[in-house]
Amino acid sequence: MRALVRMSLLFVLLSTVATLAGAQWLCQYVTLDASLNGTGDRTIGVGLIKENTFVALCTRPNTYSYMIPYVNADSIQGRKNFFGYSTSGVYTTWTDGGFDQVIMNNVWSIAARPDSTVYVASNDADHNVLVFKFINDTMAIVPPYPRQQTGTNTIYGVTVDNNGYVYVCNDTTTGQTADLKIYAPIATWTVGGHNDAPVKSIDLPDGVYKGIAVTPTGSAIFICDYKNRKVIKYTGTPTTGYTLAAGFSFHLTAKDTITNSVVGNPPTNAGPIGLGYNAAKNILAVACDSLLKAANEACYSYGRIYLLNGNTGAPISTDTSMAIIDQARWNFNQSGDFSTQGSGTSSGYASTMDVKWDANNNIYSQSMYGWTVEKWKYNGTLPSFTTSVEQVGNTLPDGYTLSQNFPNPFNPTTNIDFSLPAAGSVSLKVYDLLGREIMTLVNEQKPAGTYRATFDGANLPSGTYFYVLRAGSYSESKKMLLVK
Repeated sequence: MRALVRMSLLFVLLSTVATLAGAQWLCQYVTLDASLNGTGDRTIGVGLIKENTFVALCTRPNTYSYMIPYVNADSIQGRKNFFGYSTSGVYTTWTDGGFDQVIMNNVWSIAARPDSTVYVASNDADHNVLVFKFINDTMAIVPPYPRQQTGTNTIYGVTVDNNGYVYVCNDTTTGQTADLKIYAPIATWTVGGHNDAPVKSIDLPDGVYKGIAVTPTGSAIFICDYKNRKVIKYTGTPTTGYTLAAGFSFHLTAKDTITNSVVGNPPTNAGPIGLGYNAAKNILAVACDSLLKAANEACYSYGRIYLLNGNTGAPISTDTSMAIIDQARWNFNQSGDFSTQGSGTSSGYASTMDVKWDANNNIYSQSMYGWTVEKWKYNGTLPSFTTSVEQVGNTLPDGYTLSQNFPNPFNPTTNIDFSLPAAGSVSLKVYDLLGREIMTLVNEQKPAGTYRATFDGANLPSGTYFYVLRAGSYSESKKMLLVK
């Protein structure tokens, strides 16, 4: 009890100091290993169900892969299952209750939904997407016992949109074509067959890919290109397909180089590993570190989450205390070094592989070598970068129209009005002079009416761009000029 009081006083003190110093990200809690609330071993992912309720994913290559659920978690409570600290040979098994069994192995990515459905990308013999349900404090498998074989390639990232489409990507894509596969919702999967064809596939450029995130409707997919140290974005739909969004750009730089702790060993370049998308704010969180470094070379002085404008990939602010969660620096400030756990508010051993958001704009990450899940809160107001599309006026239009953007020229935002005389599917996209798609402003069903879309060109160079409206058999394009 005294320890809990001390931790509460410490958090109040930290919050007070941060308020005086200006808004910043604060670690609310870590699932503290010392309080027997830790995960028990290396923790690489977190599947968020709702605030303070999540599933931790623990993996060591060909040694163990298991999940630990938490409910109403804080630093000292919430864990519902535990496998102990001798976890070699512990594997969560998917089964239909009969002879169909899959041992979950080499799993690096987990996705959870508000209905407590949990998806993992397993590198068993058939590289299955395995589906579980968190019920009564247990990771259960429920009828119709969904799993989906994805082929012969190693898979990493997995995510699900609000319509239930499942997205899973290959790890290494050199010489391959169907690198990111999109499957229909699990309710449509063939019972007992487990070998449905994807509804769409994307041929990614050759590289090494890790985490993926998707917007609620599936209109945009974000993917970590770990090898080239960047995040790429595709726009489209699961049914019509996707194109690379040239207007989105995020690259790690020289400041993301990790000095190796072993004398004589070269420095390591950090890369993007995990992604979390905040639909309410249109902010993309990118977890960056060096993946699966050897324990005797662990450089815990680096571990960061970058927060980006989901339209452009630019930082959400020039204020780094808002745009970056520097987990390693936070750990050092709490305990005086990079490899000591604080009293409930720091993991130590920064090793940042995953990131998720809850509905209240809190962020959840983990420390792989600290054996913890972390919750972070920003004690100010985060900006929003939504590409707004709003209905204007109450008069039913006589026909399709696409208006000239205003203002024009513009810097960096402009408005585009369009009218629909009847309900139907509509898309409004922006292209550069080479015909490359820059951004999708609208791609959905809309009722009849007049609408206004806002385009943000903050991360684009000056120049001429085209925007194209397509609705039914109607298609029209216009030019606009960005001047900075």
